[in-house]
Amino acid sequence: MEQARDGHLLPTTQFGLPAFELYRPDSLDDLRTVCAEAPRPLMLYAGGTDAFAALREGRAVASLVRLDRIEELRGAVVADGVLTLGAGLTHFEAMHDAALAEVPGLAEAWARIATVRVRRHATLGGNLMARRPRYELSILLSALGATARLVGASGEREVPVEAIWDLPDDEPALLVSVAVPLSGAPRLDYARDLRPVMTQALCRRDGAAMRLAVGTERLRPHLIDWTGEGEAEAILAGLPEEFEEPGAGRGWMVRAGAALLERQLERMAAA
Repeated sequence: MEQARDGHLLPTTQFGLPAFELYRPDSLDDLRTVCAEAPRPLMLYAGGTDAFAALREGRAVASLVRLDRIEELRGAVVADGVLTLGAGLTHFEAMHDAALAEVPGLAEAWARIATVRVRRHATLGGNLMARRPRYELSILLSALGATARLVGASGEREVPVEAIWDLPDDEPALLVSVAVPLSGAPRLDYARDLRPVMTQALCRRDGAAMRLAVGTERLRPHLIDWTGEGEAEAILAGLPEEFEEPGAGRGWMVRAGAALLERQLERMAAA
């Protein structure tokens, strides 16, 4: 064990973890029951890459819920003008799933996330629900205007992916799937040249509808929508006043983001 600054003892190995209850629901209905009745605090576990990080940081767990038996969380499907991505989809599976070809640039962008080891295990659901700014799927999927299907003790609901950041911490929710609308033939370009200072994803649809998602390793993504032409620096001027990083003020972020955006637009025009 190690002592944290606040005086709590943190386990440094699995042998130092307090005992917890293990649940393995077979369906979403079973999961709803578990979420309603299992002792709190409760942790949902899929690939485990973020779960282990949270445990090392001292997160308390009374109930661990394994999600590997729930079929509804798997795969990617195209139907009725929507690309549906199961929350259990790993980075590696997404990189090689033919369904993602419906959104040019998505599989290529996804393939640039994380390390080879993490890609094999980390899931879409874990990446989004961890709500860590340095995790990149929120940037990609927010740019695409995706919606998230959530299930919890209080029932089921759909919210924009960017609304996941505002979910209450005291109400465990499972991300079942993410839906990307295919109307307007979306294309995605991902610029992470300046990571970790800033990263941005550009989605363009027919009719010149644009959405830019700009994120950093400390700040949640900020979304900018526009239609038609526009000066790149004027578009990035929509960043909030507080959108800055240590050593990189907002003015620098606007100019750097504009330079990235110009390159992204050029790549899309040449595709």
